Amino acid sequence: MNPSLLLIPGLLVAGLAHASCGSSYCMVNTNWNTQGLSNDSGLLVDLRYSYAKADQWRAGSTKKATEAPSNSGEEIENRRTINQIVNLNLDYAINRQWGVALGLPFVMRDHAHTLDAQSADPVGQQAKFSELGDIKVVGKYKFALPDPDAGAGLRFGAKLPTGATNKVMTPNSPDDPDTPYKLERSSQPGSGSTDGILGAYYFQNRPGNDLGWFVSTQIQTALAIKDGYRPGNELTLDVGMHYEVAHGLNLLLQANALRRSRDSGINANPASGGHSISLSPGLNYALTPQAALYAYIQRPIVQYLNGAPGDPASGQLAARYSATLGLNQRF
Repeated sequence: MNPSLLLIPGLLVAGLAHASCGSSYCMVNTNWNTQGLSNDSGLLVDLRYSYAKADQWRAGSTKKATEAPSNSGEEIENRRTINQIVNLNLDYAINRQWGVALGLPFVMRDHAHTLDAQSADPVGQQAKFSELGDIKVVGKYKFALPDPDAGAGLRFGAKLPTGATNKVMTPNSPDDPDTPYKLERSSQPGSGSTDGILGAYYFQNRPGNDLGWFVSTQIQTALAIKDGYRPGNELTLDVGMHYEVAHGLNLLLQANALRRSRDSGINANPASGGHSISLSPGLNYALTPQAALYAYIQRPIVQYLNGAPGDPASGQLAARYSATLGLNQRF
């Protein structure tokens, strides 16, 4: 299962001063094998819901006000993007060393902005959809360590182009009412690219005092692209700990760092990418020896969003916080 990417600032169609809409979402690290919170055999089914609302205009590390309409013919990202994702993750441990994971995301996105039309008054546009996103298939290898309370391993796999890339905004632009107004590629259900995934992790549980910690890192990069759009490379680093305060109840805390390079290609928004560091406190409660309920709240403490090169007025929409609620069951 994919480790946390924290808040990923999204990108929409090049608009007013290369405005970029937000497709931020919360993906804290819920790989319980990585964190030493599950055993090494059988099937783990994880169902996770995440929510983020991107409605804060930022350029670099600064909050900004959006520009006023001026009949520019461009977009003004002055509204919001609500992102909800339901992830079904199937993680099967073949034996104590080898495993495979399948991630199935169902994306529910609602984006609205103002189109600063040239031939008419500004008009509100919206794109709203609920459907399958890009599936991930990841293999896992765990090293044999002499310490029974520690673990280390590798993850390697691919993100497949299963999500749609043809969603549009409504209504059409008054400047060209007969042509569908395309939603930007980075805010589509899928990116259209096939990405390679490579990661590594280490965890250690302290015997006798119910305390454990982990560190995990991953890189994701596009290997094959579609229609002139290459999503930026993503590098993540997660550090976290868990502490059992009562029987079956663990307090969780993570620090999540992300660096994403700019998207590229003729259909990419030049105001894209950036870096962030977030804190993610949470809880994990064992309902039974095989099932657990968990929740996280994630807040950015460092957030830098790239503007378009040479355009200081450009920026992106960002989320102030995100949340995750999930349930996993071991078979």
